[in-house]
Amino acid sequence: MSISLLELNKNNVESHLLERHAAEKLNKLFPLRCIRRILLIAPPDVDASIFNYETARRGRYWNYPPYGLGIIASHLRVSGLRVEILNLNNEILKACRNSKTEDDFDFENVWKSVSEQVITSFMPDIIGITCMFSMSHKATVSLCNYIKNLRFTLPIALGGVHITNCMISNTMSKQLLEDFSNVDFFFLYEAELAFKQFIKIVNRESPPSELAQVYFNTTPERLYFSLNKIPSEKDLDIIPAHDLMTPTELATNGVIGSFFCLKDKGTKFTTMLSNRGCRGRCTFCSVRNFNGIGVRHRSVQSIIEELILLREKFGIGHVMWLDDDFLHDHKKSINLFHEMIKQNLGITWDCTNGVIAASCTDEVIAAAAESGCIGLNIGVESGNEQMLKISKKPGSINIFKKAAKVLRKYEQINTRVFLMIGFPDETYRMILDTLNLAREMDLDWYNITIFQPLPNTSMFDYMVQKGLLDQVEFENIRYSSGPYGKVRKNANRNLPIAEKDIFENINLDTIPTESQLYNIWFFMNYHLNFRRLYKENRPVKLQQQLKYVQNITDLVAPDDPFAMYFCGYLQNKILGSVDKRLIEKLEARLNSSEYWKERFEKFDLSVRHLKAGIFPSESESEDEKV
Repeated sequence: MSISLLELNKNNVESHLLERHAAEKLNKLFPLRCIRRILLIAPPDVDASIFNYETARRGRYWNYPPYGLGIIASHLRVSGLRVEILNLNNEILKACRNSKTEDDFDFENVWKSVSEQVITSFMPDIIGITCMFSMSHKATVSLCNYIKNLRFTLPIALGGVHITNCMISNTMSKQLLEDFSNVDFFFLYEAELAFKQFIKIVNRESPPSELAQVYFNTTPERLYFSLNKIPSEKDLDIIPAHDLMTPTELATNGVIGSFFCLKDKGTKFTTMLSNRGCRGRCTFCSVRNFNGIGVRHRSVQSIIEELILLREKFGIGHVMWLDDDFLHDHKKSINLFHEMIKQNLGITWDCTNGVIAASCTDEVIAAAAESGCIGLNIGVESGNEQMLKISKKPGSINIFKKAAKVLRKYEQINTRVFLMIGFPDETYRMILDTLNLAREMDLDWYNITIFQPLPNTSMFDYMVQKGLLDQVEFENIRYSSGPYGKVRKNANRNLPIAEKDIFENINLDTIPTESQLYNIWFFMNYHLNFRRLYKENRPVKLQQQLKYVQNITDLVAPDDPFAMYFCGYLQNKILGSVDKRLIEKLEARLNSSEYWKERFEKFDLSVRHLKAGIFPSESESEDEKV
């Protein structure tokens, strides 16, 4: 870290002095040395400046349960402690959905009033807050400051992936400590055991020498206790406190995962975690920094018990796995799927977070399909060998092709691919390799993002050193909620109209500028996702694609004419007619936007196609490799 820390070392003569300082601080913050009630809070996903009322009203925003807080709550309950969980993101979305107009909704007032009400009624002895992502940074700062300004002083402990990434980063730690000056304790890494131990130490049930993974932030000399209490596989066999996470209402106020549109309305969704960690060493990813090297697994029995609980007590019909490497152990995965089939759980599932292509063997995917898998993402990122090597992606071109060949056999699984463009020093030619690999893989959809580095990753540090990141501020490392945010951003920027083939008449060995990257994204998104729908004839896939494109027009990007046009095309192909309201909506959008009108002309699209029900033939729409 760039800041000076006194680390606990049991062989160091200063350890007793360090422990004494810690005890003095605990005596000051907890005069009775007694913690019996703990309030755990998940802040809003974003702050008011980037929250969009209309998007929330449509139910488009993510609304995941605070699964990590649920795990902490279960550990604390075992010790006989009272715990409550306040999910402010859900409270914001619920208030928005229940409001009649935007004037009736006050983002700041919602989370502040709910927070004060819960704190006043529950009167916790300490508040634990999680901050998982950089986009939640400002909202979490506001929450911590608000709590400290209430009429009663409460100690605050803060943890989560974002906090850990920044605390152990030479570049970000100083700013983080300045922003969170009102936080008393930072807990790093997976902290359920460390936090539980901390409470025992406050309650004089364990000595200060057992403090672990905790940073004392408000002492004259900041103290950091680096002893690790990382959960073992045995420790992972605990079911989180779902009763504190309101799983039955989450999917009413927002969405969980990327495949919800494939399920019937009214289906209850939640998340689960079967393992922690990832075999990969990707230079743009921070999973290893947080979870450590390797993958630790829960037992199949523990997972099945949680699935049964979710079905029988909460009526859950679909689960999204949170794992970063869900299919890591092929044998355990197959055993889990077979047990799900044997138990006749009737719960479907997806892997929105993505799976590693090497795990997509015929045996694994066959069992996954039979057990209820309806969708998964594969992390490919690049189709260029040099970029794969630089990013240390766990896969090769051949592995990606083999995985695609297997997945195409199981039509009931909607299979999507993560692609990334704009890596440092990546040229047009390298991006073209990615485009051509995607075409050859021929899977259902491609989620294309423009590269953004996470703090405390080697790629982030490289870009800072090279001056590719002008200022290291949290506003510059926020992540958009999805690729369709880029369509609107592109239109608002009034960028040049992309050519019909953006890779022609250009030096392929040049590195695209930022504005050129957005045009490349637009070109790839159109050709890999929309235009290829002309070639789709499989009934199962046509139904999946109609549901997904309809979801884009309804929730994700209701002002995107490409989505409207191809939604109409799929309606015509499946149903034999196009919804007239969709045609009217498309005409109105094109008439109001010269940007989109020009795009339609460039890509040979016309409202006349929808009205007449006449579209380009398969041969006319066939995309050839450039």
